[in-house]
Amino acid sequence: MFPILFQLGPIQFYTFTLFVIVAFFASSYVFWRKGREEHYPEDELFDSLLLALFWGVVWSRVGFVVMHFDVFGLQPLSWLNVFNMPGFSTLFGIVAGGWFLFNTAKKHKWDEYEVLDFGVMALALGMAILWLGSFFSGADFGTPTNLPWGIQFPNVFDKRHPVQLYGFIAYVLVFIYLFWVESRYRTFSWYRARKDSAQSGFLFAMFCILWGIIGTVLWLFSPTQVWFYGVPVEPIIRFVLIVYGCVTLFQRSGRSFSLRRTKR
Repeated sequence: MFPILFQLGPIQFYTFTLFVIVAFFASSYVFWRKGREEHYPEDELFDSLLLALFWGVVWSRVGFVVMHFDVFGLQPLSWLNVFNMPGFSTLFGIVAGGWFLFNTAKKHKWDEYEVLDFGVMALALGMAILWLGSFFSGADFGTPTNLPWGIQFPNVFDKRHPVQLYGFIAYVLVFIYLFWVESRYRTFSWYRARKDSAQSGFLFAMFCILWGIIGTVLWLFSPTQVWFYGVPVEPIIRFVLIVYGCVTLFQRSGRSFSLRRTKR
């Protein structure tokens, strides 16, 4: 593992920082490319992406502070000190960024769910790169294991599940699936609900479902970090994501939960 890529005097350049940069450019390219293919105004679309990323980072920090308030306490300077007290909540960041992107698309009178479809394709690739970065930096490893593929991480005395590699492989597969299905889901008769054309949002809904499933599986091999009155928070959040994705998929297919009364 190489947590520090190189050092110039007192300045240290971390390996994970490199992967963050790569993830940003790779994800931005995917988002821009899909928007360009659908003839969206490139400047406005890219500006929306940058602002969504900004608010995503801000709220991911807020979420981390809230979930670890026993550590930070009522000390605003420590909330802002991301160098000596680092930490971000991926869930808060993605939800905030997606919400901003959705509202921006609505403001510009774009297809909101189509823009979210672009966003989750880019996000899946970015998350895969970040999980790989976590592996090379020796962070976010899993619980102890005696399995043959267990790995000895720096400053850890027993072998651990390489959860980072599990996440990397999982999100690479999610990206490949979303890329493959993006040009095909409109032909799925079950999704069109007997209509002539399918609505956008299929990729977004499927990502929410897969994100919830993958997160639950990875949680099984990871130390539980957040508890609420003795109950682990992570699986509850993942279950909500899966349900939300299923409900969104159902609604975007053109179906409705309302029951019509039959006339006698």
